[in-house]
Amino acid sequence: MRKTAVLIAGIAIGVYLARQIEANPEAKKALDQAGEKIKTFANAVSDGYREQEAQSAKPAATKRKS
Repeated sequence: MRKTAVLIAGIAIGVYLARQIEANPEAKKALDQAGEKIKTFANAVSDGYREQEAQSAKPAATKRKS
């Protein structure tokens, strides 16, 4: 019962905040800018992960004994 109440409260708060953001152009602009920054960060992390994965997939150089 408590989980259901928390879920309903969360939905209600989300709807309220969405309406407030839509009504305020400055808040919407700030939210859009934050979204772009998050996308940029996520892309950088993803690129770094791919680079690291490519590096670890290369065979390691072996040392020769003289």
